[in-house]
Amino acid sequence: MATNVWEILVGIICLGVMLWEFYSVVKSFREIRQHGNSGTSGFAVLSIWSGVIFGLIMFAITFDLLFPS
Repeated sequence: MATNVWEILVGIICLGVMLWEFYSVVKSFREIRQHGNSGTSGFAVLSIWSGVIFGLIMFAITFDLLFPS
C-alpha cells in the first residue's frame, strides 16, 4: 500500500479544515439560536446550510485522500 506522502499531508490539512468548518457551523447556530431576533438576516440559515455542505464535501475529500481504494 504505497501512498503518496503529499496525499496524506493534503488529507490531514483537509481534515483540519473540515473540523474547523463544523466547529464554526455549530458556533454560529448556537449564536443565532440564543441571540437571534427580528433583526437577524434571513440569509443566516442559508449560510449555516452552506457551511454544512462545505464540511461534508471536505469530509468526502479527506476520506478519499486518507483511505484510497
